[in-house]
Amino acid sequence: MGIFSEFRKQNSNFWRYFWKYSQIIILIQLIITYVLVPVLNYLANGITSLGNVKYLSYTNVPYLIIKKPLVVIGLIVILLLILLLVFTQFTLLLISFQAIKSKASLSWWDYLKRVSKNVLGLPFKAFGFFLLYFLIITPFGSLGISSTLLNKVKIPQFILDWLLQEHFPLAILLGAIYLIVLYIGLRWLFVLPLMIFENKPIKLALNRSWEMTRGKTLHYLGIFLVLIAVVSIMATVLIGIVIMLQWLIDQAAFLGKIDFTMAVINMTLIQFINIFISIYASGIAVLIMLSHTHTHYFYPKREHRGHKWFWGIMAVVVVISFVTYNVTYFNNWLLEPPVTISHRGVDDGNGIQNTVSAMQATSKEKPDYIEMDIQETKDHQFVVYHDNTLSNLAGINKKPSQMTLDELTSTKIHENGKTAYIASFDDYLAASEKLNQKLLVEFKSVPGNSNNFVKHFAQNTVHAYIKIKTWYTHLVINISSKVKNTCLKLKPVTSCHSIWLEFPSQKLMPSRWNTQL
Repeated sequence: MGIFSEFRKQNSNFWRYFWKYSQIIILIQLIITYVLVPVLNYLANGITSLGNVKYLSYTNVPYLIIKKPLVVIGLIVILLLILLLVFTQFTLLLISFQAIKSKASLSWWDYLKRVSKNVLGLPFKAFGFFLLYFLIITPFGSLGISSTLLNKVKIPQFILDWLLQEHFPLAILLGAIYLIVLYIGLRWLFVLPLMIFENKPIKLALNRSWEMTRGKTLHYLGIFLVLIAVVSIMATVLIGIVIMLQWLIDQAAFLGKIDFTMAVINMTLIQFINIFISIYASGIAVLIMLSHTHTHYFYPKREHRGHKWFWGIMAVVVVISFVTYNVTYFNNWLLEPPVTISHRGVDDGNGIQNTVSAMQATSKEKPDYIEMDIQETKDHQFVVYHDNTLSNLAGINKKPSQMTLDELTSTKIHENGKTAYIASFDDYLAASEKLNQKLLVEFKSVPGNSNNFVKHFAQNTVHAYIKIKTWYTHLVINISSKVKNTCLKLKPVTSCHSIWLEFPSQKLMPSRWNTQL
């Protein structure tokens, strides 16, 4: 069967049982969002709170393993629980969809019995496979083959930007790895159905799925690409119609009295369109996974209550919540003015990062803060510089920590067609005072800084932070406590760039802090 014929077949199947498929997807998502995620967060926070652990990152893993093994064991148990829950979610989706395809009249109790049988029959070694498997299928997340429980399993956007802008060879390598993962994901597409419906062990399911997709990788890739195209067109057309309607209302003066009401209604429509598209993408993706499953359920036909009252109440609650949020949103009742921060003191290539001249140019655009980076020099002074070495901007293969302050401030750097000198922290701060410009100072945690990096900063710049009250410090979380204890006049703001697990009590600043103007 060709790509388009297969897609039309699954599309027809989806629309034939649209409401039944939708109920399954909606209920599973509600349970995950409002029950499982809060419980898992509570358990993770409880374990880390009892262990007095403030954060979890690659920077403190060795410390936790050696000093707090019980915390590590507890978090590993939660990870295993998440994998078990994700498997349960996928199993329930597959069993439910296959039962609906078979026209079986199963109750929720029937579904749960089937799911329990599959979950309880799992060997412990399966967890290692599921960790790999669910990471492998993550690239298909935008097509519904994913789980809210795995939403954090992705490469942050700032890392992708960093790779593309500063380390393009690594970006190419990452792209190659992604293609390999995509290929393996396509070859393992039928592993779960084989395990669930044919009771095959993991190894046999892997081999069988590999055989089933042999010579057909492009075929299944093509089906998913068609799904991407259909979903994209569907979203563009439907949302475009709503936006165009709102634009026409805004342009018509005689409709001015209802423009706010229509904005709320149209925003609510867009929210429902997004839900519908998500259900469609998830449904088609699951049906593609079931395209070679021929298991049928022969349960006695019986009538089940439609629970129309349940879905009616849920629809009313959803509409009220959407409308309430949209009214609040359009009235700006819960919104705060955004804070603008110039990353490294530049905007759109108007100067050389972390230089006084760039800050002077950028300050004219009135950002709330200018973010800058400081590193320690060989003589324990401080310069405003980002990279670990001078090679990129100055063509010198040395670290700032290998040169004195005088040597560094005499060094010319080049970027964006401009030339300037490396700035000392004192000069940069003095220039910001004249401009009345607030600063966001990042302590760069790089090799070469002394163990007393923060202490030296406090001693050398005590006059500055007693005198100046308009700047903050920004730092990676593993040196946050040092700044809090040493630089008492500063206001630490912690970035979660390197955080794997963040806890509400820490009030971490989102990784989007470094938005350029």
